[in-house]
Amino acid sequence: MYVRLHRQKQRGKVYTSVQVCESYRDPAKGNAPRNRVLLNLGPLDKLGTDTLQKLGEGFLRAALEIRGAGKGRAKGQTGAAGFATALKAWDFGHVYAVAGVWDRLGLSEAMGEAGLVGRSSFGAAEMIRLLVVNRLCEPTSKWALLDWMDGVFGLGEAPSYHHLLRAMDRLIEQKDEVERAVARRVLEEGKAKDLVFYDITSTYFEGDRSLEEEDLHRDGRGDRRQVVIGVVMSREGIPLCHHVFPGNTADKTTVAEVVRDLKKRFDIGRVIFVGDRGMLTDANLECLLTEGVGFIVAHPLRRNTVAREVIGRLWRRFDRKGHTEQFFEDVRQGVRFVIAYSPTIARETKAARKRRLAQADAWIRQRLEALARPSGRGQRPTPQGTYDRIRDYLRDKGLLKFYDITLSEAEGLQVSKNRKALLWEARIDGVLLVETTDMELAPEEVIARYKELAEIERGWRCLKSTVKVRPAYHWTERRIRAHIFVCVLALQLERWMRNRLRPLGLSVPRALALLQRSRVVELVVGATTTRMATRPTRGQAQILRTLDLPPVPKTPWGGTV
Repeated sequence: MYVRLHRQKQRGKVYTSVQVCESYRDPAKGNAPRNRVLLNLGPLDKLGTDTLQKLGEGFLRAALEIRGAGKGRAKGQTGAAGFATALKAWDFGHVYAVAGVWDRLGLSEAMGEAGLVGRSSFGAAEMIRLLVVNRLCEPTSKWALLDWMDGVFGLGEAPSYHHLLRAMDRLIEQKDEVERAVARRVLEEGKAKDLVFYDITSTYFEGDRSLEEEDLHRDGRGDRRQVVIGVVMSREGIPLCHHVFPGNTADKTTVAEVVRDLKKRFDIGRVIFVGDRGMLTDANLECLLTEGVGFIVAHPLRRNTVAREVIGRLWRRFDRKGHTEQFFEDVRQGVRFVIAYSPTIARETKAARKRRLAQADAWIRQRLEALARPSGRGQRPTPQGTYDRIRDYLRDKGLLKFYDITLSEAEGLQVSKNRKALLWEARIDGVLLVETTDMELAPEEVIARYKELAEIERGWRCLKSTVKVRPAYHWTERRIRAHIFVCVLALQLERWMRNRLRPLGLSVPRALALLQRSRVVELVVGATTTRMATRPTRGQAQILRTLDLPPVPKTPWGGTV
């Protein structure tokens, strides 16, 4: 008995139906072999993939029931020919995708070109590949990684623990060369490489040693040592390089070193540095200009002399009744300022502030009334106590700058609105002010490039949540730096995959979770043992195609074992 597809052509169109048939010998024809249809299941296009799969599973269960009935098999015993027994299953799809992207980009070859292999008796690049795949699929410690490999397929045999550590040591020794070689592979071809974003974050680690003795504990963990990580990213959000500083390093002091490193190691043409004014101080901007590097930097709008001068000259040109974003520029003494004004955001901001001020006014009025006409219950309020309560309330609500609060013996407690602050706040609603050395880009393009800085913030979230750079279970400076490097390599792969998956509307963690459902199963059929991958779903196949990876093989890496 077998299933066949019967095709019939009518009026130039081919119709396909599914039939259950059997072969037999016809005595009337001298026992000649013949075929006959036992059951016609109907047109193929109307049955659909799900129906056919359910029919196949049903036939398989029936066959197993017939073959297994009355056999009295012991647990784990292989059966008669044709009877399948599943021995083991491994997670597979997510590992296949991440390792496939690594191989597609040729990162092991890039590391070899950078001298990572050296005279090692083990494959250092393959060890780093294994560490990176683990960080994206299921971040663990190096010890736990060895246990994790028992449950996944396609990464080969688990290495020894000391080989992983030796590979990390080799990686950090060749950091400059490896970063440059990997960056050439992961940066999108044909994309502009004249715009870089720089920002820093801090992370803590386990252990009592550090890069310096007096590292600060400012990462929300006062009981842990920390380091500062600076990452330079392309406009596509892909890390170009990274730097690790002692935990007590101030943000603004790292810029000069990073700029000189960029000029020395990376051939990225005309560099435009994008950042916030808190990091790009006057000294840092002077350093950028000295090194021939342009910049796009945002200015704070409050307590800033430059902002008051530029906005003071241009704010009357804002169309506050409009609905589209407006752009203005002002060039003074060779410096170009660009303003983006969004009337929609301005109206929303003004309405939200009005609601907050109304709530604060009501709360303050109750406190003043209680001070003027205290009730007979409880402790009577005092002017000083009321003054402190109002100031604390406004500070916590972020409204203190909008009020003038005074306490004197002559006039008592007085609370009034700061009209000057409110007027300026209304003037800067919906405003973004940037300064740039670029005199050619259109104002809207300057603003668009600055807004791309948000991509680096998403990169930080990925580094701490998806890749899980912390906590780092290492005790020496060299291993701490190597662990961070591995995490940055994983972030490079994640950002590359994210850009590819954007048309599908899938994040990388979601895509990997869907692919993880694809497994490899070890089967025993009679005397034959084979490994087969489960049939990929339509969504899994689409993810692999989008990443430009080949489909999952039915019998990956050797098939029969």
